[in-house]
Amino acid sequence: MLPLLLSASAVAGAQLATEAGIGGVDGNHSSSGSRALLWSQLGATPRGNGTPDQNFEASLDVYDSVGADDFVVTGYGWSIEEIETIGTTGGVASSVNVSFHADNAGSPNPTALAGCSYSSIPVTDTSGSLSITLPSACSIIGAGTYWVAIQVNQDFATNGQHFWSNTDTVAGNEAHWINPGDGFLSGCTTFQPAGTVCGVGGGAPAYDFLFDLSGTQLDAPVAAAPVPSLNWLGMGLMVLTLGLFGRRFIRKANNV
Repeated sequence: MLPLLLSASAVAGAQLATEAGIGGVDGNHSSSGSRALLWSQLGATPRGNGTPDQNFEASLDVYDSVGADDFVVTGYGWSIEEIETIGTTGGVASSVNVSFHADNAGSPNPTALAGCSYSSIPVTDTSGSLSITLPSACSIIGAGTYWVAIQVNQDFATNGQHFWSNTDTVAGNEAHWINPGDGFLSGCTTFQPAGTVCGVGGGAPAYDFLFDLSGTQLDAPVAAAPVPSLNWLGMGLMVLTLGLFGRRFIRKANNV
């Protein structure tokens, strides 16, 4: 039986699966309303596998893990409002945790960008493929490489495991993964390349995750017109002019 469908009783006392063994399908997602598609990897050729990215119940905390992948912001910046992923699951996610990170030499910076870390976001879960609307936009100013990290809140006892589906098509850096409690025995207690180092999601070769980002391309603010400044010559002319007007005013007052 596929690992994502195993019940809690079937794996009692056993290590949870490090890979899905199958790939997910697109949940027929599309960006909502006026949101523009900013970054797309959903169309990449699926690898037919997936990586655990789940916040389990307390008794399985050592297996809690997060998947992350990079993307490239263009122009002045982006306002990211929605994320779509492809994945597989044994049940239904209750919510998701999402954070965005700057790049740190080809890995996610451990600290999330200010205003871009979200917990327990309601999610539309279609057989493990997720549609996530952020409660507030993540505004990223400055072109360059950034990372999105996703973790599904889902109890194994009632809903099994969730896996983020992957692709052999790598855009930029290889997808990264972290399992702080090292329950999967990968040694990846910090963010490391998921396939080639951590060996999860089917292991090497390098792979990326399947996801899209939607939102708004930000325009650079229009610079205000500079206020003319007075130099010493200008100041002198202004004082002289005011003096002449003052003398004329006094003469008129004396002649009345």
